This record gives sequence, structure tokens and C-alpha cells, in this order.
Amino acid sequence: MTNHLPTATEDDILNEMEALVTLFSDAFPDATIVRQNIPKEPSPDTFVIAFQGDGTENETALTYVETREWQVIYVSGTAESDSSSVMRALNKAKKLTIGNPRMVIPINDGSLRYMRVSNFGISQVAELEDEQKSGLGVLQTTVRKARDQQVYDKIMNTGVRST
Repeated sequence: MTNHLPTATEDDILNEMEALVTLFSDAFPDATIVRQNIPKEPSPDTFVIAFQGDGTENETALTYVETREWQVIYVSGTAESDSSSVMRALNKAKKLTIGNPRMVIPINDGSLRYMRVSNFGISQVAELEDEQKSGLGVLQTTVRKARDQQVYDKIMNTGVRST
């Protein structure tokens, strides 16, 4: 008896992060996309996609929902006008995710699964130690998952006796 339903793996968070990296790489082809950690000296026009946290909620006996928060950090240059660039980039990121009519992001794991977008909040522009302007967006996504269920072999033959 084997289970043929998709199940959670230890790579789920990494697959979901890669889905976000792909989304941002396609939407911002000239930007540098970095995973998880802000570089010590980021170049202007850099996005950092970082996992912030998650929670799991029971839904039914067969499914549960994982809610994740992702930091979307954008770093611009040192000019005063770069504050506007930060807000423009984060607003475009917001429209890319929450403004998407389907509000879903395909997961790049060979399955047909996707992340549903539920929220995107933006903070004010801040200045880094090297005087570059930066901003933070927090993206909230949910993924519905199936629980492991025992699968039984099908009954292939039946018979009827009559007397």
C-alpha cells in the first residue's frame, strides 16, 4: 500500500523560495536577485528574497494549510531620488503578487502546485550603512497540502455464486 498523493518534503520552503526568485527574475530582468541574506555590499537594483517565518493550520482530516511570510527587500542607489526608485520597485512587486488576477505563484517542483498570495505590505524607505536606500515588503503566501493517507490496492476481480 503506497500513497500517491503529494506530500510535504524538507525541500518545500526551498522550492517555494525558488518560485519567488523565478517570479522576480522574470519581472525584473535587470535586477540582481539574492536568496535569504543581504550582501554586505549590495549593488544597486538588488532584490533579496528571504524566508521570514511560517505557521501550519489544520483544515480538514485530509488537508492542512501552511502560511509563510517572505521578506522582499529592495536596495537602490545612494542618490536622494533612489528613495522613489525603492517605492516604485516595491509597488511593482506588490502589483506582481497581490495584483495578479489569479493571485497564485506556480511552485517549481515539477508538480502542478502553487502558492496563493494573501497579503503584501510595504514599509518606509530606510538608509543602509553605506547610504544606499532600501525598502522592505512582507509577502504572505499559503499552500494547501494533503496529509499522508494509506492507499489500499484496488479490488480487481469480483465474483458472484448463485445456487
